[in-house]
Amino acid sequence: MMKQHINVNALKTRHTAASFVTSMVDDDLTKLERAAPSMQSDKKGLVLAPIDCPCCKQRVTVPTLDIVIDRYKVTPLEARILGAVWKGKGMPVMTERIFDAMYSDDPDGGPSPTRMYAAFKVALCHLRARLAGSGIAVENVGYRQGYRLILGVY
Repeated sequence: MMKQHINVNALKTRHTAASFVTSMVDDDLTKLERAAPSMQSDKKGLVLAPIDCPCCKQRVTVPTLDIVIDRYKVTPLEARILGAVWKGKGMPVMTERIFDAMYSDDPDGGPSPTRMYAAFKVALCHLRARLAGSGIAVENVGYRQGYRLILGVY
């Protein structure tokens, strides 16, 4: 059986570097934990910290679509857009699928594609403004790639 030579100084150096990185991460987490309760409200009075459930008044750290719609007073058209993107669970949702959700109750399928896209962009702009600072965002994935839901972004 061969004995291995262990360089104790190298181990101490690695341990010191690892503990330094760990302490940096711990410091960042501590700063975030301290900042979270201090997030009070924006100009509209919307709570930026976790949301209270409208039914049971309990804190919700991962809200459902209905809670978000109720809490941020999302309009019906914006709710349809958010609902279509929410169903994608963080994966890209094609714009055509969002259009289908927007005009699902219209027997003609909605207006012309040009007007549909314009209405979508306006509603998306308003939706993003309502959700600003909530930790919920709708992101453009890329040219003709669709949109996706982002959770936990402040």
